[in-house]
Amino acid sequence: MSTYHKGFDAGRLWGATPEEEMEKILSVHPIEFDEKINTLNKPLIIENAYPGWQSRLWGPKRLYPTLPIGFQEGGVRYPPVPTTEEEQVRTHVEAVKAGTACIHLHPRDSNPEASPLTDPEACARIFDKIFAETDAITLQHTWTMKENNLIDYVSEGKEFLRLANGNRYVQGAVVLWPPTDAYPPNYTSEVQRGVQFMQENNIKPIHKLRSQYAVRKMKRTLIDTGIEKPPYILVHDMGHPFGWPMDQDPWMPIDMIASLNQTKQRIPESVIGVYSGGRNWLPITYTAIMAGVDIIRVGIEDIYWMYPHKDEVVTSNASVVEKVTTFAKLIGREIASVPKAREILDITRTS
Repeated sequence: MSTYHKGFDAGRLWGATPEEEMEKILSVHPIEFDEKINTLNKPLIIENAYPGWQSRLWGPKRLYPTLPIGFQEGGVRYPPVPTTEEEQVRTHVEAVKAGTACIHLHPRDSNPEASPLTDPEACARIFDKIFAETDAITLQHTWTMKENNLIDYVSEGKEFLRLANGNRYVQGAVVLWPPTDAYPPNYTSEVQRGVQFMQENNIKPIHKLRSQYAVRKMKRTLIDTGIEKPPYILVHDMGHPFGWPMDQDPWMPIDMIASLNQTKQRIPESVIGVYSGGRNWLPITYTAIMAGVDIIRVGIEDIYWMYPHKDEVVTSNASVVEKVTTFAKLIGREIASVPKAREILDITRTS
């Protein structure tokens, strides 16, 4: 048997002393001089979106061309959807303690099957209870549809500001590109009016972008006109019904990486994020974290299945938050605290 098989005595194998052989190896492949790769060397902002728009109970049979897995008319469709305000408070507080810095709330009243509320007063009640225990950044929907399908970004924002005498309940607001399958009439003038109002009242626009066309349209509408000032918060909406499709592998992560870099090139002074939903939300979110995005969203608002390849329904919002925060820590990414996230997002709390 050769000396190598007895234990790799390189000195005897190659006719050199161990010290000489070690010097040779280190000169050929000095891995300790590899430069750092800083993709992951920045804080990750995590937003908790809960409970969202989804129904807790199954709808009537007539809604379904074929009955879905687990269907039971009148039964529980999605266990994590809350039935009380206290559940919503506890879930957001626990999420912040686990590492989320931002919260996004569509409050439910005592009837869990009521339409998801955007009522600022309902939000205020829940936020006040959350803020009694922890600090958080509120990133809210403030848009409403007016007659003739015109969108309004101002009226509800004013109500949030009035209730708190400042931006306590609406430190950031979602701006949709596009809001539905297409842009409503007069969208350009309405979104310009809305973003101008937000900036005047310390509400940070959070742009939810659903295609590269939308990125270009946002730039032409708000940046090229000088209406919005940097940093621009640009979130790619992956897997939403009106967003980037997420139904074909292996192209989904490839498409996302390409799109993120296009957006960075088109709008350099930006904070980049990914909100993912649909079956493939977990791998897409992990890929986004590894790609170095600044902000990601977790929570049950836009998801239902836990894994892309299993018919396993999410059973709790906490399980979703835990998976993402644990993964971020495993790969060495710092999770942004609330104060650090405010600094990155350029948000000043005024109440």
